[in-house]
Amino acid sequence: MNSYSEDLASVERELREAELERDRLGAHIEGLKAKRDALKKLSAAVSEPGPAIQDLTKADAIVKILRASPQPMSLGDIADALTAAGKQANRNGVSVYIDGLLKAGRVVRVARNQYRDA
Repeated sequence: MNSYSEDLASVERELREAELERDRLGAHIEGLKAKRDALKKLSAAVSEPGPAIQDLTKADAIVKILRASPQPMSLGDIADALTAAGKQANRNGVSVYIDGLLKAGRVVRVARNQYRDA
C-alpha cells in the first residue's frame, strides 16, 4: 500500500467514527429535548392551583397535566411528566389510565397517540 492509500483508509475510518458520534449525539439531543418539554409541561401543571400532583390519583394527575399543557401530549410525554412529579409511570401504564379517562369523557384523543383534557 502506498502512503496515499493508507492516508485514505485512515481518513475514511476517522470519518465513519465521526459520523457514528454525530448520530449518537443527535439521539442524545433528541432525548434531552423530550425531557425538557416534559419538564416544562410538568412545571406548568405543578404551578396550577389545587392539590399537588403527588396527592392526586394517577387519573386525576393525568388530567391535571393535560389541562396545564398548551398542546396535546403523547403517552410517553405524560409518563415522563408523572414520573418527574413523583408518580412512577410508564407508557403502558398511562395507556390503561387514558383508556378509562377516554371512556369517562375526561380526556380527548386529538390524533394518534396525542391527548388533551376534555
